[in-house]
Amino acid sequence: PPGGGGTGTEPAGPSLRVLAAQVRGLTLGERGAAARQDYGAAPTRPPIVGAIRTSTDRTWVFGTTAIPVPASSTASPEVAFYAAHWAGGRWRVGLSGGRVFAALLRTVPADVIPVSEARLLRRYGAVTAAQAAALTHGRAGGGLMLPWKIGQTWAMTTSDGSTSPRPLGSLAFSGGDGRVLAAGAGRLYRFCADPAGRAMVMLIHPSGLATTYYRLRDVTRLRDGTAVGRGAVLGRTGTTVPCGGAGAPRAEIEFGLQDGTGAVPLDGAEIGGWTFRERARPLLGFAERGALQVLSGGLLANLGPVPAADGPSSPSPSSGGPPKDGAGPAGAPPAAAIEKRSPKGANSQQ
Repeated sequence: PPGGGGTGTEPAGPSLRVLAAQVRGLTLGERGAAARQDYGAAPTRPPIVGAIRTSTDRTWVFGTTAIPVPASSTASPEVAFYAAHWAGGRWRVGLSGGRVFAALLRTVPADVIPVSEARLLRRYGAVTAAQAAALTHGRAGGGLMLPWKIGQTWAMTTSDGSTSPRPLGSLAFSGGDGRVLAAGAGRLYRFCADPAGRAMVMLIHPSGLATTYYRLRDVTRLRDGTAVGRGAVLGRTGTTVPCGGAGAPRAEIEFGLQDGTGAVPLDGAEIGGWTFRERARPLLGFAERGALQVLSGGLLANLGPVPAADGPSSPSPSSGGPPKDGAGPAGAPPAAAIEKRSPKGANSQQ
């Protein structure tokens, strides 16, 4: 101690280790129940916390948190952003979608989160379920395309119910040249990133809606928060699971929609001219466009962000009877008819 006598203990300063522990607790408290429901099982590992940017005096931090998916589940990871400010000898922390997060974004220094980026993050956190549905349930589908090169045809895989409680709780694509592209313009962020270039990528679009891309490898090295255009290369399909989850038998991209509070249901969403649907009896996830209906294991063509609303269906397989790849004219058949069209072995990831 300086001088004579006494303990001379200095007040504790901002500790990033303490902050990480606080973020983990907050993540489980606010997102743990949703994760258990989506995963179909309780999380077995603590949340993975990362710091995107820290102020020079270490009193402001902006970062990511993710609840790892159990090895038995193919669900997408439950993820969130956090903002934290050290003041009065303690951390004040908020997760995206909450009031504290929004309040912190209004006062965060511009060298941690620039004004335009903070505005977008606030919009992302404020999107309601009704607004998310309005953004995705329309012929334009929010101007989003499928996440690969326009004109290529990739295979679609949905859940069979054994590893995800909803058929579209796991929606994956594989094939083509393996390059995963941005479904729309937005700002790019990584979750569970590792030195090997594996991560879950999220793009927050100008509307506030986000798209997620999981099982990526060779992820772009762009700085988190960088604005990218529609069609920008994000990485390549892979089998890696840096945020946890079941392995995949093939290289693929797991695709989803997200708002500030969690995953946005894909049922009814229109992306690139395809409408995604799910049914409970039988448990079934599929995509449709006009009279064409594509089941798990079938092929989808990327038609671009805003394809023609009417006219000939697409360059996707679409001839008379139900082909072996799982695609065929369907109109509006009863559930039993759809079940009969499902190709053998065309189920979800194992």
